[in-house]
Amino acid sequence: MNTIQEYVDKMFKQVVKTEETEQLRIDILANMEDRYLALIEEGASENEAIGTVIVEFGNIEEVLDEMGLNHEKNLDEMDIEDVLVVELADAHEYIEARSKAGMGIGLGVLACSVGLGGLVSTFSFLAVGNDGPFFIGMIWLLIFSCLGVAQFIFQGLRLSNYKQYDKPFILVPEARDSIEVLSKNYKKSHGLSIVFGVVLCIFSLFPVIFGALMYSEEAMFLGAGVMFVLASVGVLLFIYTGMKWTSYQNLLRKGKTVEEVMAARDRSRRKTKIENLLENIYWPSIVVLYMIISFSTNSWAWSWILFPIGGILESTIEAMFGIEDD
Repeated sequence: MNTIQEYVDKMFKQVVKTEETEQLRIDILANMEDRYLALIEEGASENEAIGTVIVEFGNIEEVLDEMGLNHEKNLDEMDIEDVLVVELADAHEYIEARSKAGMGIGLGVLACSVGLGGLVSTFSFLAVGNDGPFFIGMIWLLIFSCLGVAQFIFQGLRLSNYKQYDKPFILVPEARDSIEVLSKNYKKSHGLSIVFGVVLCIFSLFPVIFGALMYSEEAMFLGAGVMFVLASVGVLLFIYTGMKWTSYQNLLRKGKTVEEVMAARDRSRRKTKIENLLENIYWPSIVVLYMIISFSTNSWAWSWILFPIGGILESTIEAMFGIEDD
């Protein structure tokens, strides 16, 4: 009830106080409270009822404009009716979708690496006048690359359904409490996944080192193929745990009360530009740089370091522009 009272008071804050506007405020408040009580009687929770009432009566400003009342709209305010209201079930759906997308993208990276590793491994079977293994390796690479790219496209489409979570939204208190507990419980698993990912990337060098110690080109090529697979499993862990962890953090950062959403929307528009820059330009550039350096210098053994460095730089850029404050 207090939330509804505060919402109506805020909507009428800049309206010139007259007998007519005061009566209108009382009538609207009474209608909203009646609707709230009706929803409670129908079995809705308190948070669900408040969210529904605010969304249904979110066009108070239009009523004021139609009546020709003197209402000067503040530039920092926004229409509340187009704001997403996230309840506990919605939050769990979002977390699950991000987790599945992270696993899918990680499997896509793994598929591409298996394809490349298979191609490199075939070099150990090449003989003078026999290019058969090489063509088999190329077919292997083509098949697994197609599988990987298909995963990237599919998971991108999955995530596109949750673009509205990139802007400030109303997060009901019940959902916030639950997400805070889940985030705290997952923090240890997130850290362990990062550690295991780093360990796998480091140990992926051992097959190549072993082949070099054996002074055998065949063993080195086989070791390089194994290295790609092991390193990509580490990258899969990075992507999966990162996507799941950021889903918790995004819900807690972007999920706000009604008043906070109204104040944060303006700031969010500026910061979304930076986030789009990171998503559409920064990380694709990192991947391109990784491929160029790896192919041109044959430095596959250490070029994967670009991804952890890129993550650190991304955090630095977000901190510089204050993206995490939302």
